Amino acid sequence: MRAAAAALDRTPLSGMSSDNASDGDASGGLDMVTICILAVNRLAPATLRSSVSGKALKVVVPDPQVGAVFRAALDRMGVTRSTDRLIEIVVDRKARPS
Repeated sequence: MRAAAAALDRTPLSGMSSDNASDGDASGGLDMVTICILAVNRLAPATLRSSVSGKALKVVVPDPQVGAVFRAALDRMGVTRSTDRLIEIVVDRKARPS
């Protein structure tokens, strides 16, 4: 867990609130709302599938920072749900945020 958490660069997300969150920040990065949407659309179904099937899965994300957030979340959740360790996060800059 520490390795994934250490990889997080908190700078682009600092100072974000629900009042000023949009689909992306001025520099083209992803904001917290977009990261939450990605988590719901990509990470949640993968955790459900891996817990039911027991098979390893890959989740593709468009940004290294999102990958680090997802890895840290999986590390933390993996303490109580061992099947979350079966999920691999892959960064592909061509993947579209959805």
